[in-house]
Amino acid sequence: MFKSYFAILFSLTLSPQLLANDATTIPDEPQPSKIISAKLITELTAKGQKVSALALEYEDELFNGEGLEKRYQIEVVLDGKAQGERQILRSYGMDKPTLSPQAKSGHYLILELNKEDDNADLYSLRTENSEPISFRAKNEQGEIIQRDIVQSNRVPEFYQQRLQYHISQQGLLKLSDGKTVAPQNISITAEAKNRHNLWFDQFTADHVSLNDPKNTLHYQLYKPHFSPDNAKHQSAVAQQYPLTIFLHGSGQLGQDNVAQLLSSQGAISTLQYEEGFVLAPQYSSVFDPFDDVKQGQSGGIHWQTENRRALLLTMIDKTLQQHPQIDPARIYLVGLSRGAEGALYLLLDRPHFFAAALLMSGREAYSIEWLDGNASANNLAALADMPIWFFHSKEDKVSPVAGSRINYQILSQQLKNPTVKYTEFSFDQAGDNGIVNNNPHNTWDAVFNSPAAQRWLLQQTRTLKQTKE
Repeated sequence: MFKSYFAILFSLTLSPQLLANDATTIPDEPQPSKIISAKLITELTAKGQKVSALALEYEDELFNGEGLEKRYQIEVVLDGKAQGERQILRSYGMDKPTLSPQAKSGHYLILELNKEDDNADLYSLRTENSEPISFRAKNEQGEIIQRDIVQSNRVPEFYQQRLQYHISQQGLLKLSDGKTVAPQNISITAEAKNRHNLWFDQFTADHVSLNDPKNTLHYQLYKPHFSPDNAKHQSAVAQQYPLTIFLHGSGQLGQDNVAQLLSSQGAISTLQYEEGFVLAPQYSSVFDPFDDVKQGQSGGIHWQTENRRALLLTMIDKTLQQHPQIDPARIYLVGLSRGAEGALYLLLDRPHFFAAALLMSGREAYSIEWLDGNASANNLAALADMPIWFFHSKEDKVSPVAGSRINYQILSQQLKNPTVKYTEFSFDQAGDNGIVNNNPHNTWDAVFNSPAAQRWLLQQTRTLKQTKE
């Protein structure tokens, strides 16, 4: 009797009807499910800020996000006109809307895009100051003359809601809860609320003034990821970070306090190798209204003027005072074009203050407007032990290579500086030596992506004088 009872129970357990009612055996069917949110992920590149990825948030953790590149289509529309599709290079799951070399468990699907796509831009560039300006220069006989030169700059104008991304999920997506998500579409605009800007969002705007409220220098400050409110604050204060000051060139002057961040990777060049503080200032005009040679002052253009350099030093001193986490032995200067010229001036203003400098496509030391020929062993003697690495292309038509050659020759041969370096590039076409823009002046394209240059800079330290107790 016991055996027959067991047989009946066993047959009921295997009953097809019961199996059909078991939830685990229900055939999988794709189900409609809205994408909760979509974000454009942007990066700062050698050619400006680009939309480099999309982050799609689903209702549950993804089972697998890899291998889906061909199951999504992304179309770009600007002002109602189709701009073509974006190329998807890689897909993977993540726990937050950001990029990663390694996939992680999470609700986000990351679609990495080709940053070289023609339709990867977030903004257009409006040209200002396109008319020639009169400057002091020298003729072939070395006589001082007036020379008309264009010093234009470009102002970024973000597309915002004018730019739309239409995302089509054209295949199936399995979630970790077992649900299969059916194909669907979602569209977003390029407004700030729909963007996650890597590095860029961590900069905050500030300013300093001297003597007159109108004599102002605006800048952006990047701070390492620590908060006074968290439990790790004490260890964060104990840890010291380097400070990098990035000086832009003439093309990024303006009043937007943004162009200096977007035009190159200068403001983030060291951050790609080590967390730290960064200052990225922006001056507003070619000539300095508060340092006018016509008023009997020293004068100059761009970062040349004594007033602007005083503002820069005020900015640096303010930042050091407000942030004791900065290592005073590791304060670095990075300058491109007119910014390299300005950085060299700052080194001479405070020769035992900075730890090292990267100077790209600059000019001869002590140039004023277009007047060169002023550098000498005597006036560069204060830099006899300063670690400086100069870079220049011999084909540079914007800032002649002679300036960097002269600076290096004086420091290395006459002053016997053991730590000065010089790298000269040859340039035939875009891409040579990593100069991705079609201009030999842009040596910084290569330098900002050079582990050798960035690590050399970050390895330099200044010997601090010990104070007697």
